[in-house]
Amino acid sequence: MSQNNVVIALLDKAWPPQHSFVDGMLTDVAAQEADLKIRLCVSRVSKNDLQPRPYRGVACIPGLHPRRGGGRLKNLWAALWLIHYQARREKQRGNRVVLFVRNDPIYLLAALLVRSRVDRLVFQSSFPHEEFSGHAVKRRIARMLYRIAGRGVDVVTGVSPEGVARAQRLCPSAMAGGHIPLLADFPPASQNRNERTCPKGGPIFVYIGTHNTGRELPTVMAGIVRAVAKGAVAQFRFVGATEADENRLRQVEGVDGLIARGILYLERPVPRQEIPLILSNCDVGVSLIPPRPVYYESSPTKLAEYMGAGLAVLASNGIPMQERFVSESRSGILVAWGEDTIAEGICILSKDFEAIKKYGENAAFFSTRSLQYRFYISGFRQLLGV
Repeated sequence: MSQNNVVIALLDKAWPPQHSFVDGMLTDVAAQEADLKIRLCVSRVSKNDLQPRPYRGVACIPGLHPRRGGGRLKNLWAALWLIHYQARREKQRGNRVVLFVRNDPIYLLAALLVRSRVDRLVFQSSFPHEEFSGHAVKRRIARMLYRIAGRGVDVVTGVSPEGVARAQRLCPSAMAGGHIPLLADFPPASQNRNERTCPKGGPIFVYIGTHNTGRELPTVMAGIVRAVAKGAVAQFRFVGATEADENRLRQVEGVDGLIARGILYLERPVPRQEIPLILSNCDVGVSLIPPRPVYYESSPTKLAEYMGAGLAVLASNGIPMQERFVSESRSGILVAWGEDTIAEGICILSKDFEAIKKYGENAAFFSTRSLQYRFYISGFRQLLGV
């Protein structure tokens, strides 16, 4: 009997664990490998919600507590039990067991305590929680737990080279593995996008995602207002705004006027499956991220989604992965963060629809050859030691 490599993935997600990496890499690409068996462990929604079930064809166990309040401490024991039971069963079957822990320091501590029962421990850190999440005491505890539990980690990974370097500082005895960016898991762009003509109201710019205060969208709104005042003819869709977000953004001078004229639209969040249709009716994806330390090591998923849909992009400097994607693909323009520079970028793109189409073609071409999870499966296997 051939030996399988069973990956027990402890995820910082609740049921259902819908996420780009989970859907695109773990359940789609990795699960297709003949010698890999994926097991997902996630938080349950209710006390009685413990029954294992398939998620996109992969076994998923909602055996962890919700990651808030006392549930975090309870998860030490819950994770210990899950790892112990799953590892013992797979070892009895003659399989090799790899623990894959994503982000959570409590899960990582549990993994350390049962490290001798598994063959390899991989830690993925997709965000610097120990630097930016919650209050100071919580961040201090997270750093302490990472340093303690990190002694059992064999290899670290992240969503960008900068993220891998930070994760290795948390786990200095571990090897630095390759990064796996967060990518789109939507179908590729339609082949007839190059037949698209410029809409009557000008090219349609679209932003899809969170509108919370950390994104500093008032700066983007002010840039749009200035661009239109300078003569830019374009339309702007911002999808994902709550009522509170809309009320806050309407306070930016000039925004109400653009909404009244049908130039700017603030739209409510939509189910993920509706995003491809929205993108198919737009021309330029907006990935303007403030260059703050909290975002420095980001893997801009929305940028990858825009590019995969064949949109040109208007993106900001200051985020290394974003700069790499746009520069290497020639899929749009990069601007410095600020009202004037954003306005200038909008004006440049809105005047040249042929350039927008060319940028979009470049984006789609680059996406099909670089921004698909299947291109990272060899790196993922290296993380697992297979």
